[in-house]
Amino acid sequence: MFHLDHMCLGVSDLADGVRRFREETGLGVYEGGVFPEAGLGVWIVPLGGEVYAEIEGVADPGRAARGAGAWISRATGDGRDRWMFWCLRADTLEELQEVAERLGGQVSSIPGRVQPDGTRRVITSAPGIDQSWRHGLPNWYYRADPASNPARGAVTGGRTAQGVTWLEVGGDETVLRKHLGAETFDRLPLRVVPGEPGLHAVAVRTAEGEEVVLRRPPAGPANF
Repeated sequence: MFHLDHMCLGVSDLADGVRRFREETGLGVYEGGVFPEAGLGVWIVPLGGEVYAEIEGVADPGRAARGAGAWISRATGDGRDRWMFWCLRADTLEELQEVAERLGGQVSSIPGRVQPDGTRRVITSAPGIDQSWRHGLPNWYYRADPASNPARGAVTGGRTAQGVTWLEVGGDETVLRKHLGAETFDRLPLRVVPGEPGLHAVAVRTAEGEEVVLRRPPAGPANF
């Protein structure tokens, strides 16, 4: 079975972006470390239900001159936050392999972010950017150890999120349904709207029963 896993919010200034996110939503966050090759720093926002958001911004301008770091720099160059991408999660490696075969990609395992304690995570995902982010569509991840899910990290301060209630996604519903698979499409809390492909808004329920909506424009196709 496939589940919503995480989404990434790109910001032009990481410290300021985290501050503004906390002020706007009241949600708790924790420092996630860095993606050293991309020159990006990251903070994690647990959203409940094994789902989380990443807030990413340039930490090392020299390394961020290419790849994902350059993409975020270009997308946020006007000072506005952007939703960069959103992702799903497979329960098993076999399911992830089936997704890769169906969409014409392959499963890859690459070094991920370095956490504040120095631990290096490994990312196992499919399909590649050409089949997903380049078209404003999600990719899939797999974690052999569910306890390693960043959504389970502890935050200090802030309100506790109890789960994502809906996602607003732009683009062609037929294309999105085919990419996700009909069963997954029908089960996810999606609101598909006309407009630029990609994530447009995320709604989260808090422990107090309120709904927090974070609306930002999508970054556009991944161009790295």
